[in-house]
Amino acid sequence: MRVRRALLLLVTVLSLDGQFVSAQDKTADQGVYTSAQAARGAMVYDAHCVACHRDGGNAPVMSGARFTKSFADATLLSVFTTIQTTMPRNAPNSLAEAEYVDVVAHLLKLNGYPDGMTELALSRLGDIKVPGQGGSLDFTLVQTVGCLAQAGRVWTLGKATDPVRTRAPEAATDAEAAELDQTPAGTRSYRLQQVYSAPAGWTGQRVATKGFLTRSGTEERVNVTSIRVLSAPCSN
Repeated sequence: MRVRRALLLLVTVLSLDGQFVSAQDKTADQGVYTSAQAARGAMVYDAHCVACHRDGGNAPVMSGARFTKSFADATLLSVFTTIQTTMPRNAPNSLAEAEYVDVVAHLLKLNGYPDGMTELALSRLGDIKVPGQGGSLDFTLVQTVGCLAQAGRVWTLGKATDPVRTRAPEAATDAEAAELDQTPAGTRSYRLQQVYSAPAGWTGQRVATKGFLTRSGTEERVNVTSIRVLSAPCSN
């Protein structure tokens, strides 16, 4: 539910700002499939693919670094075509197109990309990319660490780090927070949106913030999905 609310938030913000994400700018971390579709894809994958694509199998496991290395910055159409033309191993292109699309959805879920409210369609695959190391971060889910400040109803993040892609809108875990505590102060500044209140004592505190990155003129904004207070205080 948090992922769905985050995606609805992004659509609302873009509408209010008079900006819309074009299809060619969409990435797989923006909720491009449904959980039900991924579940169907998992059934197809288990029936036709997992015997080879598993630990100890004669084909690579399609999750983690292997998936990213193979498809980073590629479109989902490339993922679909690779699957369709090579799997099942002894009978490629023997499944229905809809089943191959469902398998793409399953692989996205397997690799931690969040689900959304609209099913992935074959006609859209060429317009959606697997996130890579490069490219614009506009309208994508990011994480940054900085000093939280409030002036009236405006919340900002100062001395903040560069934004980094993330696939999880939820607050950082204890282990992640401990690692983020060691992050050096940055030079970025963001206006935080959709922040209505914060626990007492958080102002002036260093926090890990996740949300969708947008811009209004020269001002960078983060439409917040979660904030996690860190142990290290903000330096003067």
